[in-house]
Amino acid sequence: MSKSVLLPETLPQGQPIRAKAVIPFRDALMVALAAGLGYGFDAYAVNIFGIVGPLIARDFQVTVKVIGLIGSIFLVGYTIGTVGFGMLADRFGRRTALGWSILLYGVTTALGGSTSNLGVFTGLRFLTGVGGAGELAVGAPYTAEMWPAKVRALGTGGIMFSLYSLGYIVAALAALIIVPRYGWRWAFVFAIVPALLVFVFRQFILESERYKLAKAELELLARDGSPQQHESIWSIPGARRRITIGWLIYIANACGYWGITVFLTTFMVSKFGVTPTRAIFYAMLFYVVQFFLSYIGTGFSDFVGRRPAGILGASIMIVCTIIASTTHSFAIFLTFGAIMVGMLGWLWGVGDTYISEFFRTTLRGTAFGIMVGGGRFVSIFAPFLVGWGISTIGPTIPFLATSGLWILTIIGYLMGPETAGRELEEVQL
Repeated sequence: MSKSVLLPETLPQGQPIRAKAVIPFRDALMVALAAGLGYGFDAYAVNIFGIVGPLIARDFQVTVKVIGLIGSIFLVGYTIGTVGFGMLADRFGRRTALGWSILLYGVTTALGGSTSNLGVFTGLRFLTGVGGAGELAVGAPYTAEMWPAKVRALGTGGIMFSLYSLGYIVAALAALIIVPRYGWRWAFVFAIVPALLVFVFRQFILESERYKLAKAELELLARDGSPQQHESIWSIPGARRRITIGWLIYIANACGYWGITVFLTTFMVSKFGVTPTRAIFYAMLFYVVQFFLSYIGTGFSDFVGRRPAGILGASIMIVCTIIASTTHSFAIFLTFGAIMVGMLGWLWGVGDTYISEFFRTTLRGTAFGIMVGGGRFVSIFAPFLVGWGISTIGPTIPFLATSGLWILTIIGYLMGPETAGRELEEVQL
């Protein structure tokens, strides 16, 4: 296993000696893959519910509204887990928190497939949300701390979200292969296998060097009796503005994602009359597009900057969502729907990286959790509202309404600093 090199750096005005980590690329890549694979199987655990939602509704004898409500309860857990695992990552380390996260959502997803009680199933989906949230809340800050500044977005958002897209593709394949033969429950039970494999893989990655250095510095400050170790994130000058920016970006990201993807197959079945199997197949192809757009968007943000890449992505998303929602041509929907779903990878990939760069290492997980958690809190209502809308007024208007969310993204990037190509220590608060 390669070893990171610590270069001492003496700061002026009597501040403690800090060290700069020079991280071998192999170690950075291993962390990105470990975080990305965990995020990918989080995508499996999350999206298998939406993909086989009509079958779950039929099995439990409930309506689409109830499926939307269960989706919203899942997002309550996602919100709690986002903030909670972000704090755990700052307290106990990135590597440890990631391990806890994947075990929790892997086990609860598998158990969800074994129960015939709707209440128990809903409770397990809540716990799956708590655990699954940790994959992003810990993984993105962890990866950002390991990757070089020039390609940080490709490593953080690109690899992580492309593997998230791959997780959806695996979920769709499970729905097409496992579900017809063995039922939707076995697609849930299957989740424990990749979760355990990724958990084992994570035992071979390094803890973030920036995190270890920051913890050592806090211990030094504690010995000197400095009050800085107990500093509240809210008392840092400029922190409230940056948290607000994070909220704007992630309200759009989270509400847009859950508003669209939970009912993506339902939208195709309801509006265009395709079979559930064909809808799942087309949704899977949309996520193939998302896989590549995750890299295009994040690579573009490394080249021209986070702000222009984020604003361009939001603008494309608005146009494609309007066209995909309102067209009566299935061919046009397939074209613009694929770009619409694909742009979620662009926007999440750039956004994950951007807000990972906002705060210092000792608070990076906590701050990331607060910002993403704020967006996920608002998104709790998205599946229920979209499910209610589809049942009440049809599929077009609820999907069309999500196009307006991306105006918040544009405002957020306009308010924020440019961070691309700069070391974290240069841009963090």
